[in-house]
Formats: sequence, C-alpha cells, structure tokens
Amino acid sequence: MKLLFTTLFFALFITSLQAQPPVGYYNGVGNKYCDTLKSTLKSIISSSVSPKTYSNLWTQYALSDLKPRTVGTGSSDVIWDIYSTNSDSTDPYQYAPITSQCGTYNGEGSCYNREHSIPLSWFSGSTSTNGPATDYNFIFPTDGYVNGKRSNFPYGEVAKASYTSRNGSKLGQSGIAGVTGTVFEPRDEFKGDVARAFLYFVTMYEDNIPTWSSNADAAQSFDNNTFPAVKLPFLQMMIKWHNQDPVSKKEIDRNNATYSFQHNRNPFIDSPQLVNRIWNTACPGLSTLPVNLLFFTAKQSGSNVLLKWNVTNELNLIGYEVQRSNDGSTFTSIANIKAISGNSYSYTDVTDVNSGDVVYYRLKKIDKNTFASYSEVVKIAVPVNERITVYPNPAKDYVNVVLNKYGISLLSVSISDATGRVIFQANYSPSNNSIRIPTYNFANGNYYLKTTIGNAIYLQKIIIAK
Repeated sequence: MKLLFTTLFFALFITSLQAQPPVGYYNGVGNKYCDTLKSTLKSIISSSVSPKTYSNLWTQYALSDLKPRTVGTGSSDVIWDIYSTNSDSTDPYQYAPITSQCGTYNGEGSCYNREHSIPLSWFSGSTSTNGPATDYNFIFPTDGYVNGKRSNFPYGEVAKASYTSRNGSKLGQSGIAGVTGTVFEPRDEFKGDVARAFLYFVTMYEDNIPTWSSNADAAQSFDNNTFPAVKLPFLQMMIKWHNQDPVSKKEIDRNNATYSFQHNRNPFIDSPQLVNRIWNTACPGLSTLPVNLLFFTAKQSGSNVLLKWNVTNELNLIGYEVQRSNDGSTFTSIANIKAISGNSYSYTDVTDVNSGDVVYYRLKKIDKNTFASYSEVVKIAVPVNERITVYPNPAKDYVNVVLNKYGISLLSVSISDATGRVIFQANYSPSNNSIRIPTYNFANGNYYLKTTIGNAIYLQKIIIAK
C-alpha cells in the first residue's frame, strides 16, 4: 500500500505538473501531514542544497529567467521581470540579460536587480555569505526602481494605492484584515509565484523563523515558532494566492533550473497540494478555524468590504451566517449564505462601514443538526474616504458635506441615529462642491451620515455635541 501511494505521488508530480524532480527526491514524504510533513520537506530540500554566491545569481538569471522579446530591439530573449511583465497588454519595457542589470536607476525602466521577495532585513542576512541571502528560490530579477518602492514592506492586498508600477503592481495601505500598514501587491498572475516562494522560505529555514520573527519588519508575517511559522492572517493570504494562481510553466522551468544551479527544489511547485497538507485546520496551532475552512478574509472594496472564504469537506452543512461587530465583542448577523457544496464564497458588506473605523467580522457555520461553530475574527481598518469631507465633527448646528471632486450632478444624503432610524434624508443637485445640513434639532449623540453618489455609498460617523 505504501509503495502504491508513493508511486501515485510521483505520478502526480510528473503527469499533472510536468515538473522533473529526480527519482526518489521526495522519498519519506509518504502520507505525512502538518508539522511532520513540513519538517520532512525541510530535511529533503536542505540536505542536498549547495548554496551559490550572490554574484552567481546574475549569471543564472541570464539562463533561466528569460522570455522572448516583444518590445524594442536587442537580445532575442529578455529578463522575466514580474514587476513589468504585462500579459494583458504590451510590456512597458524589457531588459536585456546582463547588460541591463543595476547599478543605479533613475526611475522605472532603468535596470533590473536582485530582489529578495522575503526582504533581507527580515532575517538579517548577509549577501557575502552563501546561504539564505543568496538562495535563488526566492530571489527574483525585478525592476530596480519598483523593487526600491517595495522596500521591506510585506506583500499584501492594497485598498488604495500610493504608487502603481507600469504593469499594475501596487504599493499602498493594506485592505485585508490582519495585515496592516503599507503593503506591496504584485499582479494576480504572479501572486502564486511569490506565495510559493514565501512558503518555501518558512519551510527551508523553519529552525530560524522563531528568531527572525522578532524583527519588526517581519512581525506580521513570521510567527514565533517552527509551525505553523506564519501569522494566521498572512498565512491565509498566502494560501489564497497559492490556490488562485496555479503553478505556471515559468515556475516549473525555473524550479528545474534551481536544481541544476543549487541542487534543491521548491516542493510547492513540484506538488502544489502539499501546501494544504501542511497548513490545514486539523493541524496544531490552526485548530481555531472550523474544520472545513481554509481561509476567511476581509478586504476593502471601494466603499464596501468584500468578505471571502474557501472551504473543503462541506458535508451536512446548512450554511454560513455572516456576523459583524463594531467593537470585536458584540456581533450581529448581517447575512445568511446557503451552503452550495462549493469551494468558494463571498459576501459584500455595504452597510454601516464607517470611514476611519475598525470593523470586525466572523462566520457562524451551521450544520443540519443546528450545531454551530465560529471562524476566527478578522478585522479591517476602513480607510478614510477621499471622495467627501464632512466637518465640523463633532458638530453643533450644522455639518458641511464637501465634495472633493467636481462634476457631480446628483447625490442623496441621509442621517441615521444610533438605532438605525433615518431622521434626515434629502436629494441634492449641488451648484458647487459643498452642502450644508442643519443639525440644530438633533439631540447630542452619535449619528451616521450616508452620502450616495451613483452606485457609490460613503458612510461617515458624526457626533452632535452642543
């Protein structure tokens, strides 16, 4: 039976992915799961590795990080830069191997360099020593300027971009629950690439993760243990990116080249299902999630919040109750989603999302015997909207609603009290960019002002204090 499992395991490697691990490379994996499987893979990929120098990466990029030229003239092959490649359109620029490497840069499109997708500052690595800081598996050739903009910020999903590269990679405030501050978001087609590189890193160097987790830059990503080794919100995002962006031929070719170059491999490219065998809700440290919930995330989407969750083994389940809280303690039901024996669900919350507030969400899973269990709580800081400004706040006799963009011909405004009762409502065709609303008849307390412009809704908490 064990022989049959092993045979099927390697058949899956070869037939489903066309990757080429050496025969016997993954012996010992068998039917292991969770931390045991992760440690087994660490032993496999670290025992055979022959680290190369940092300068060796330049030569290797010119051999295995290439694609055909489609822009400009020069070399027939160009560097495959994930921060400039645009599969939906024409690349904004392309780099000739070797001759276009950095040096210095004078803006995007100047040159490419060697980016540690797990920033060097996170693990205090030294590129003068062969090892983690020179590991080809997670060091990609990228545009030098965009790499500089990314800096040592974690990967994430951006709510509002402060910078966007010419291929659509973004820097800005996080829009995903549990990952806060400034984050960098690559294009969708490369999210799986960087996720699998990250999961390789926390597997290959699992013994170091508890120490490296004390670094402030890595605090949202690394956990203070060897398993799961990743903070849960960041792990959820990495698993989501891994599942949504399957292994590409680019990754397979690069993984095969990795073995020739430094004699180890990324097992999550060879066998993507290993990710969910290692990090699943039956494993130590991950049991706070419902058994069948792979991830549950919240992301700012315009003026709304988009909730997504992914499940497996959805048996005897009636559905999911989506719950929201303004304080992280008292939750109310906002939606009921029927189980459809699928894998992916989503819900958009369009009510009571207050600019500048923190909003909390959780899922209540209900089975056919009415037994209920809860997901972990995710929270999201809703960015202050920049479409409208409301002042004074606190207010006394009136509030002004200022439209920060001109050319708005029609909008509606309503004000609700703390119980949700609408106490003021009016439509406006503003001749300028400001509306004054009288509030002298309002009692002291908290209110919610909702401004509707077309299909967009902006909500703002206001305080009346006389």
